[in-house]
Amino acid sequence: MHGLSLVADNTLPSSPEPALLHELLELLERSPRERGAPAWIEDPAALPLHAEADPVALICDLADAVADVATGRRGRAVVRLCVEPEPWELGLERAGRDIHATTFQGGEVPAVALHERRVAGQGLCAFVLAALDRAGRSASPTQVPRLAAARRRLEGALPFPDEEATTDLAVVGVEPTGEIPVVIASEVLLRSNTAPESGGATESRSSGAKSVPPPVQRSDLFSLLFRGRVRVAVGEHARELPDVLVFVVAEQLTALALEALDAWTRSRPYHRRVTAGGALLGIRVHGEGGLSLSLGLSRPREVGPSRGSDRGESRTQPWTFPAVDVAALAQGVIAFGRALCRTLSRRDRSQASNLRLHAFRARVRELSERLREVTRNDAKINEAPESYRAFAEATRAAAAQATADTFSRTRLRFSARWVTAIPSLDLRSTFLCGDVLVAGTAREICCLDRRTGELVWQQPAPRAVSVMTPVGLGRLLPDGTLCLHDLTSGEVAWSTRLSPRAGGSAAGAVVSAPGLPRTLIVSEGARHLAAVDLHGGDVRWRYAARRGESFRLRRAGKLVVVVSGEPSLSALDVLTGEVVWRFCDRLRFNAPVAVDHDALFALAGDGALVGRGGARLHHLDPWSGAARWSVDLPAHGAPVGAPLLAAETVCVVTHGRRGTGLVAYDRQTGAARFDVAICAGAASCMVVDDVIVVNSEGGELIGVGALDGQIRYRHVFGGGAEGDRPRRLEPVLRSGALFVPQSEVHVVRSRDGAPLGKVPTDLIPDLLRVDERCDVYVAEESGHIAAFTAGPRLSLVS
Repeated sequence: MHGLSLVADNTLPSSPEPALLHELLELLERSPRERGAPAWIEDPAALPLHAEADPVALICDLADAVADVATGRRGRAVVRLCVEPEPWELGLERAGRDIHATTFQGGEVPAVALHERRVAGQGLCAFVLAALDRAGRSASPTQVPRLAAARRRLEGALPFPDEEATTDLAVVGVEPTGEIPVVIASEVLLRSNTAPESGGATESRSSGAKSVPPPVQRSDLFSLLFRGRVRVAVGEHARELPDVLVFVVAEQLTALALEALDAWTRSRPYHRRVTAGGALLGIRVHGEGGLSLSLGLSRPREVGPSRGSDRGESRTQPWTFPAVDVAALAQGVIAFGRALCRTLSRRDRSQASNLRLHAFRARVRELSERLREVTRNDAKINEAPESYRAFAEATRAAAAQATADTFSRTRLRFSARWVTAIPSLDLRSTFLCGDVLVAGTAREICCLDRRTGELVWQQPAPRAVSVMTPVGLGRLLPDGTLCLHDLTSGEVAWSTRLSPRAGGSAAGAVVSAPGLPRTLIVSEGARHLAAVDLHGGDVRWRYAARRGESFRLRRAGKLVVVVSGEPSLSALDVLTGEVVWRFCDRLRFNAPVAVDHDALFALAGDGALVGRGGARLHHLDPWSGAARWSVDLPAHGAPVGAPLLAAETVCVVTHGRRGTGLVAYDRQTGAARFDVAICAGAASCMVVDDVIVVNSEGGELIGVGALDGQIRYRHVFGGGAEGDRPRRLEPVLRSGALFVPQSEVHVVRSRDGAPLGKVPTDLIPDLLRVDERCDVYVAEESGHIAAFTAGPRLSLVS
């Protein structure tokens, strides 16, 4: 039996040193206040200062900070206080013969316990020296050298310079510029001079030399904790918040304005109240574009003899501006934030390297960009849509063919034709085109004869985004190179260089219709679309979107409808790239649109978070961009994919806490038809005539009536293990027969769900393709591809 020994390090003292922080705060509390600068005093003994990690390190850091401030090497110094549950910081700033001390805690909403407490510099040095002596008597041998070095450095800085204060407080006005409906201004107390913050500068604060930005960027909240008054004016009414921490208040106002603007764009309620910097701020969004803004002061309660027993905040009665426009408040906050950043940068050049100020400036910039998006009204209506409508009608009439429903009248039998293995198979680069099957891998492209499975040609090529075009295989490499491979030989027909895609996945659309040049429209760079001629590789036109985070393209006749993650929908002319019409909304468009004859349906709203709502369905004229109706989607689910179009209804697939659901609306009026939950997990949906076919990952195939939401049929296929589920669940419709990928490939009749057959394959149908003869091709992610031929079918001849 083994014995275990617990060895503890007893070299660190534990009894008297934790009281050092309390004694230091007691010293700061007994010091006289700065004249004209009131402070908010939390009870020092109530702070959680009972769990120091290393008291010797604390007193040594404090000695070094006091020495730097005394010699003028640094005008400000910060010492970290290791307390629980989160650390606090002690900031020291030189003010003539005295030192201003501030105890604060960072984070999203900073907390300040003691602010700019004036303490005599000589007295603080004596306190630290006494603490060093006391710590040295009980320190371990390894800690004695560090204590001795800290004592020598502090003694070398003595006596504390006995000079008058040359860094008097100056009142600086922060006034926004421009005509804005909500004016937020401030008067702040800032130091007239600042000492160098970098270690290489030795000028004292009395020299009057301007500070230079340090070479290292760091977060310095201490330099931004200055006092002032904030004035808010809405129309003829104005309110003032005196003696608050202006920068902390500005940070919280910016965060509240950004959240309120987001709630307004989603048409959902919002109410939040926060206390920061001695101010009470509250925002409640109500109505269409209106909010209530509450402002008040927060002060600590007076504590009695037993300090800490009645610690808390007493809030004054806030003032409320009952009717403020959301956009107007955002404009006022942006103008105030920019003016505050300009003022701080001009007064102190070292703020150029302050990460806290950089983060605030970035938040103001984010609010400005978001406000510009939701308030930009550059919608454009196509005044002459007749040519685009006539072209679409002619193309539709030429392409319309009567499709015989031959495969759904009898049972189908399949027999294996060939099986092959392709290592490192890329399913996204596998296509069935004509008499060949093209498969891409990590290093090469393989072309197989679809009848025999024999290798036709093989070309080395790196992994890329592939798309099949009428003239060959297009491949977009990560470096922006776009090349076209000929399908007969695999050779590169042409190659052109585009800007590499940044900030999102590549997207594109192939234009190939009678009367239109064969063109590949592909995303380029950060926010551009490029139309490339498929015959020569020349770029015909280039379109710049405002965002371009996630392009979704849908061709409609001579138009290509562009979704780019911004709160607008644009339709471009395929020939010239000009914007024919643009539709704007407060919500962003991210999902693909659906086009059917003279109807276009688009979903606005990110759809990323369930339960937050904010999704909206728009019905537009695809040729003019005019809105016909809009309806808000229910908040219990997020929309998934493009809308599904039936003869009389438009359905939106949603996914939420209750699983996959369908929400249907009347195509003409937008009236709600039904809202039903279909299955518990994720699913792939498609419309076949008047039936919505739902193929779920749980092994269910469900047919739902597109008019009433009633279930027409339901099949529960024998499911295997969870790893046997296919990567793609999209069914394939071929001449009335529906090929359903599950752990096996099942064939059913689309209108009533009657079973027609099953493909005898052992492969998981991660990729399923069916040709015009109803032959089936199954590809598994492992790299195996199998082909199956449909047997002879019997038909009744009358």
